Amino acid sequence: MPELAEIHAALDRVVDPCSIATGVPISLVDMGMVKEIGFEDGAVRIALRLTSPLCWQATNILAKIEELVGALPGVSSVACAFDTGNEWLPSMMADVARARLRRIRPLPASAA
Repeated sequence: MPELAEIHAALDRVVDPCSIATGVPISLVDMGMVKEIGFEDGAVRIALRLTSPLCWQATNILAKIEELVGALPGVSSVACAFDTGNEWLPSMMADVARARLRRIRPLPASAA
């Protein structure tokens, strides 16, 4: 069975597709989209937040998670669920990711 750190590391390799579109790729972990990770007897459960309830990339995100986490030794199944009742906010981003985003895409002077 993998350690929680190994599951977390696999999730850190999944990049939010919308962040790619902005020119600043950020992992789901750094985006603050991973709400909860659970595992027992080879079964991994992951609860996620979406940056938008209308995310058209949700199936691609799930497929990548299932690919990377499912490849970990000892993982027999991966179940992902989106918590549509839990709104994602930019403040949930890791400080390092927010700083990188602002270096590359600064806020306009009127918004700062």
